[in-house]
Amino acid sequence: MKTISVFFSLLFITSLTFAQSAADEKAVRAVIQKMDDAWNAHDYTYTGKYDIYAPDAVMINPVGMYWKNRGEIQRAHKAYGETMFKYGSAKSEQVDVRFLAPTVAMATIKAMYRTDKDHTLPGGQKVSKGTTDYDMLNVILTKKNNDWKIASVQLTPINAQAAPHNPIRASR
Repeated sequence: MKTISVFFSLLFITSLTFAQSAADEKAVRAVIQKMDDAWNAHDYTYTGKYDIYAPDAVMINPVGMYWKNRGEIQRAHKAYGETMFKYGSAKSEQVDVRFLAPTVAMATIKAMYRTDKDHTLPGGQKVSKGTTDYDMLNVILTKKNNDWKIASVQLTPINAQAAPHNPIRASR
């Protein structure tokens, strides 16, 4: 009888943990969706409904620029939003979520960026309407007061010429 009680107790505790993890995964995915929504609304304040970054969040962009808090991320995105981000849209096409601890999650994202209008980048490179680029994002989120926020983001461009030769891709 004791063995059966222990078994059902463990089963109950396991189901509670799973339910909480499912709720947390849904919350993490909602933050990622808000990241896309803010980008596509060209709202780089990251306040109000787009309040997704922790105050001490960090970001490394695709060209290696390092921004050390929400204020720097806001200022950088606002500056680039006025010159190049406003000409495109983004979509997280694949999102894999893994929990590293009860209050720490990692989302690995394949994101697509589409250029909606011809424009010139700050470095002088011309970009044509319809250009599509892909990045991999590694996003670390933390949970405080039952609220998930982005703590860290690193973006890596996907090299379209190299991607077909990934030896792991064929085995997935």
